Parts: sequence; structure tokens; C-alpha cells
Amino acid sequence: MERIIEADLEKLKTDTLTIFHMAQAAVEKALHAVFDRESASARTVIDGDAAIDARECALDAEILRLLALHQPVARDLRYIVASMRIVGDAERIGDQAVGIAKRSLLLAGRDPIAPPGRLEELAETTRDYLARTAVCFSELDMEISRRLCEESEEVLDLNVAILKEMTEYMRDVARPVERAVQFCFIAHGLKRVCDQCTNIAESVVFIREGACSRHRCD
Repeated sequence: MERIIEADLEKLKTDTLTIFHMAQAAVEKALHAVFDRESASARTVIDGDAAIDARECALDAEILRLLALHQPVARDLRYIVASMRIVGDAERIGDQAVGIAKRSLLLAGRDPIAPPGRLEELAETTRDYLARTAVCFSELDMEISRRLCEESEEVLDLNVAILKEMTEYMRDVARPVERAVQFCFIAHGLKRVCDQCTNIAESVVFIREGACSRHRCD
């Protein structure tokens, strides 16, 4: 006979993936706003953040209900606790999308300059991180979890390279400083999205093994 908690856990999984995909879509629209100077997409991201926040609050309440109703132990308890963490990470990904969207509006209001070449690379890396993170949680895939954790250093290196490139650009061309700074913040926002994906990967490790890997991924 199927355990009573099983249906609730499956619904929790679906709802957690839903908020993650909402945040993923927000990042995609924010990137569209940056690279295509599309202000309407930016405003959609900003206006849509309230829905992500509301979904987070509803899921927090649902998770507390599950804890009180089922009093889970072992892996079920880890799954519920990790899901709560993942919901928070997804909400913060949405926040980063809003920050990127707002900066894209500032850039759209100025004469265009070419984004740093590595920003495109970081954007593609972020898209890949988001896609793999969804699979990682959906399938509790340990291999993807560990690879996401290991590759986070490469994301940091990309972010630092963009900051250096924009610093040199500002040194050489003083007038576009404000726009270059905006690209720096956008790069940092994308890096933070990847950080949240890494947190979710670590939560999958926690579900599968009951081990805390927030400061290391072996």
C-alpha cells in the first residue's frame, strides 16, 4: 500500500519545480531585456516577482502543514526540509532576475555599448545551470549535483574576468562608465543565480545522503 505521505511529497515536488521554473523564466526574460534592449521584457520580470513571492509564502505554509501532519523522519524529513531550502533559493533567483531587469532598463535609456563578450558566455552558463538544476532536483541526480558544485568555481572565474574587463574599459573610456558598471552588476546577478543553483544541488545531496555539503562537494 502506498504510504500516506507519498502523494503529498509528490505534490511538494511538483510545486517546488513550479516556483523554480517561474524563476528560471524570469532570468530568461531578464537576459532578453539585457541583450536585446527589450524594456517590455524587463517590466514583465519586475511585475511578475510578486507571483513568485506569493508562491514562496504558500509553499512555506504547505511545508509546515506537512511537518505537523506527518511528523516525517529520515529521508522524508530531509526531502521536506531540503524542499523548503530550494523554494527559498528559487525565490532569490527571481530576485536576481528582477535586479538584472532593472539594470537593463537603465542601459536601455542610454546610448548602447556592446556587452562584454564573456557576459554572453556567462549568460549561456547560467541557462545551462538552471536547466541542469531542474533535472538535478526532479531526479535527485547525485552526479549532476556534484558537477554543479564543482563547476561553481568556473562561474566565479567568469564573473571576475568580466569585472576586470569592464574595469579596464572604464579606465580607457571614461564616458560610458555608468553603463559598464551596470554590466558588472548584471554579471554578478547571473553569478548569484548560479550560486542558488549550487545551493539546490547541495540540497539534493542532503536528501540522498543526509550529509551537509554547503561548504564542500566531495
